[in-house]
Amino acid sequence: MKFSRAALSVICIAITSGACATKNDVDRLSGEIASLRAAQDSLLGEIERTLLVESEKEQSLVMASRGDLQRQLNDMEVQLVQIQELLGQSQIVLRSLRQQAGQRPLTADAVAAGQGDTEDGAGGDPGSAGAVIPASVGTRRTDAPAVLYGAAIEQFRRGAYTTARSGFEEFLVAYPADELAPDAQFYVAETYREGGDTERALRGYSRVVELYPNSAAAPTALYKAGLLQVEQGNKDFACEYFQRVLAGYPRSDEARLAREQAQGLSCR
Repeated sequence: MKFSRAALSVICIAITSGACATKNDVDRLSGEIASLRAAQDSLLGEIERTLLVESEKEQSLVMASRGDLQRQLNDMEVQLVQIQELLGQSQIVLRSLRQQAGQRPLTADAVAAGQGDTEDGAGGDPGSAGAVIPASVGTRRTDAPAVLYGAAIEQFRRGAYTTARSGFEEFLVAYPADELAPDAQFYVAETYREGGDTERALRGYSRVVELYPNSAAAPTALYKAGLLQVEQGNKDFACEYFQRVLAGYPRSDEARLAREQAQGLSCR
C-alpha cells in the first residue's frame, strides 16, 4: 500500500515535470492496484460469509427456542384438557351422589359397599397398612348421609381416590356432626396415603384424633399413621404413634397391633 502511493507519486512528479513514466512503472502500479483490489474483495467476502454464518446461527437458535416453547405449550394444553376432564368427571359423580342421597333410601347392598373390608385390605393381615378400618364403617343406615358416605366408599374401593376424597369432604361439609363423620375424615387421609402424599395423609390421620378423639376411628388413625411412618423409615415417629394408641386406647383392637409393632421396633 505504501509502495503504491510512492510509485504513484513518482509518476505524478514525472508527468508534472515533463518527464515520462516508464512502462514498467505503470505495469508495476497496475499490478499492485489489482493485488489490492483482490485482497479487498477477499476481505469483503470473508466478512460477508462471517456475517451470514452468525446470522444463520442466530436464526437457528431462535427457531429452536420457538420449537421448544411451542412443544411446552402443547404439553401444557394437553395436561390442562386432562385435568378439566378429570374435574368434570368428579363433578358428575358428586352430582350423582347428591341426587342419590336425596332421592332414594340406602339399600343393604349399598351399605355393604362401605363395610367389611377396604379396597386393598380384604382378607389380609390385620397388621398390614390396608387391613384396619374404623369399627363404625359397617353401620347399616337408610338415610341421605349414609347414602353419600357409602357411595364415596365405593369410589374408594374402585381406586378413584380423588373422586372418593371429594365425596368424603362433601360429606364432612354437609354432615360434620354425623356419626360417620370420623370415618369420613379417616378415609380422606386414606385417599392421600393411596396417592402417595405422605404429609397430607399424616395430617389427615391427626385430624381424626383432633376432631373425634372418642371415636373408633381415632385409634385406627393413630395406628395407620404409625405404619406409614414405618414405611418411611421413621422409627422414632412410628414408635410415638404406637405408644399413643397404647396410652390413649388400651382396650381398642389397634392396641394389640400397636404393641406388636412397638415390640418389633424395640420402642422405648
